[in-house]
Amino acid sequence: MAPTEQAVIQHLEPLAIADALVLTVEAGWNQTAEDWAFFIAHGTVFGARDAGGKLIATAAVLPYSAGFAWVSLVIVAKSHRRQGLGTRMLNQCVSLLRERALVGMLDATPAGAKVYAPLGFRTIMGLNRWEGMGGAVVDRGEPVRPLASSDVDRIARFDAIAFGAPRNTLLANWWSRAGTRGFELADEIGYGLIRRSRIASQLGPVVAATESSAIVLLDAAIASMPGAVFVDVPEQWADIGAYLSTRGFAVQRPFQRMALGIDRPYGEPARVFAIAGPEYG
Repeated sequence: MAPTEQAVIQHLEPLAIADALVLTVEAGWNQTAEDWAFFIAHGTVFGARDAGGKLIATAAVLPYSAGFAWVSLVIVAKSHRRQGLGTRMLNQCVSLLRERALVGMLDATPAGAKVYAPLGFRTIMGLNRWEGMGGAVVDRGEPVRPLASSDVDRIARFDAIAFGAPRNTLLANWWSRAGTRGFELADEIGYGLIRRSRIASQLGPVVAATESSAIVLLDAAIASMPGAVFVDVPEQWADIGAYLSTRGFAVQRPFQRMALGIDRPYGEPARVFAIAGPEYG
């Protein structure tokens, strides 16, 4: 029997966050302890441990109330890759989706997509992760208002329309984290958030009525956060790509949004100009 076949898969509890972060660091991913804590509190996180009790793989399901769930945090330790463990972890997620009659959604790297496709996931849109440096102020002469904690419930209403499900609890969680900043235009047609993460600040979601309005929000968010910044943009937004290039950003990697049981995105994709990150959608 292969070592991965002997691995014990169980639900992870908060005490396992430190072990999960070891996998995050090894994989070079951007999640923090606060991200793991949110998934454990509001979703289901599976963990596989070897015979010695070491955490060697994870996978998570985060349900949303509109009948779908995000599959994410699928990480396998380098020492145990290409032995079928990733597929075992995903099968746990798929079984949970079927048990709860949920549509599965995820944002996959090209390598990950090769694992998800045989399980029935199909690509429904493409995304690009842009990486650059924040903190350089560009005055576009546009009125941008910083968000306050009292604004979270209000922005959650149009976030729900764009995303396809309410995310009040998640938005409040992001806002409660040290260093999170948010902006909206004076006419309140959209908003953008940027939060500190492990390697780089994550810019997103950005929700707006038009691509030009989204660029104004991106400008404000990038200027507000010195240091490395990641922003994950649907590939259809060419003007945003051109804008980010002028700011010195470059595409780090592509993602594929994939779905199990549906052939189109939820919500109103025409309003979503940057996603919250591949772990959240």
